[in-house]
Amino acid sequence: MQYQIDKQDTLSKAEIKRQSLIKNSAIGAGSSLLLFSIVGYFLYKRKRDAEAQKNIAEFKTKIAETELKALRSQMNPHFIFNSLNSISNYLVNNDIKKADEYLLKFSTLTRSILENSEKKWISLKDDLELLKMYIDIESLRLKNKLNHIVSINNNIDLENTLIPPLILQPFIENSIWHGVSQIEAEGIIKIEINSNNKTLICAVEDNGIGREKATRNLNKTSSMGIKITSQRIDLINKTKKANETIKYTDKEKGLRVEVTLPLKLNFK
Repeated sequence: MQYQIDKQDTLSKAEIKRQSLIKNSAIGAGSSLLLFSIVGYFLYKRKRDAEAQKNIAEFKTKIAETELKALRSQMNPHFIFNSLNSISNYLVNNDIKKADEYLLKFSTLTRSILENSEKKWISLKDDLELLKMYIDIESLRLKNKLNHIVSINNNIDLENTLIPPLILQPFIENSIWHGVSQIEAEGIIKIEINSNNKTLICAVEDNGIGREKATRNLNKTSSMGIKITSQRIDLINKTKKANETIKYTDKEKGLRVEVTLPLKLNFK
């Protein structure tokens, strides 16, 4: 009987030891798995954060590059050359008054563009003044055969409404160079500004030769200006989570371009 008791006691201790070993092994395996999971999570999070930071950096770089390209497109080399050439012609013809007027407008526009080059948004009032200066300079180059009309909805506060600097300029440039400058009659550029809910609607309309004929004469620089503007709007859509567009409408005489932007106010 004592032998049976001792045997049973030995077996019980062995079973307890076996169960303890299994328990400790399970705890060890579970702890290792938990440790690996935690390490794996932190490694994944680190990689994910690094990729997010990389995407943010790439996005900011793209914004900076696009803004620089936008500045370069606004200071179109052909426009600068033609302006300086026109001033030179006035001086050669001893028309000092016209040369002085042209030079004053050109220098003011150049300074304003450089001053606004670091700004993402400026007031609609300031932007329209820049566009007016640009059109006036081109009108002088075209011997005053160019006129422009600005139509603004009464519900728009020019000083409080913000717009990316000179975002309409490439479309006005194309209307002048490849549209109205190709006709014998007086060229007319019409700029319309409207708003609809949270959207600012800007339109540029001309009475030129139309898009089909103008496309044949469209040079690389002009196409680049439109392309950069499209990129600027794409970036605005991403940063503002918007879905703004550029819409072209062919008219019987001329072209209408409609650009929609998020309605951004300086003081809400």
